[in-house]
Amino acid sequence: MSASGAKGIATTNEVIESAVIRAPLSHVWHFIKLPEFDKFWSAITKAEHVRGTSSETDVVRWTFKDGSVVEVKQDEHSVSSQITLD
Repeated sequence: MSASGAKGIATTNEVIESAVIRAPLSHVWHFIKLPEFDKFWSAITKAEHVRGTSSETDVVRWTFKDGSVVEVKQDEHSVSSQITLD
């Protein structure tokens, strides 16, 4: 709590999301890269690389149907698997 009595606002610069895609990895891997999200996420009208933003990682600009624009940095691209035993 600050001297003025106001509470701080929790913020983060990282968002982690996950999804289950029921398909063979070889069929979907090329779609789950940031510049390809507009191929399967209908809310995005355009996905494009932003050149010259970072020498360390890819940055992609997503333009949404509602006109909003966000730039997303590719920090990690990974896959995990799960085996279900009946």
